[in-house]
Amino acid sequence: MSEPSLQKDAMDVLQAWVDQYNARAGGSIALASGGEAGGAQLRLKYVPSEGIISILHLVAVHQGGRPAIVVNRFEGPTAETSVEAGLWASGQLGRRPVR
Repeated sequence: MSEPSLQKDAMDVLQAWVDQYNARAGGSIALASGGEAGGAQLRLKYVPSEGIISILHLVAVHQGGRPAIVVNRFEGPTAETSVEAGLWASGQLGRRPVR
């Protein structure tokens, strides 16, 4: 199995889990998922109230020569929080300095 297939499979598994969660929760607060074509990032997010977003961001990295997943939680005003989560993830992946 090629690497791109594994990455797509991971996103499919995450999306299936989110869909099942939303069906069981009855849609009171819908949970959404997102990711990146390269598969290094996965995000779970929901909107607890208007203008506020909560994001659980997972990033696959190498730490000390070993694969790892780092996780961070962000919550606050939608635009600012989305940017903050994206900058954090980019820093973890070496695309920007870690803040």
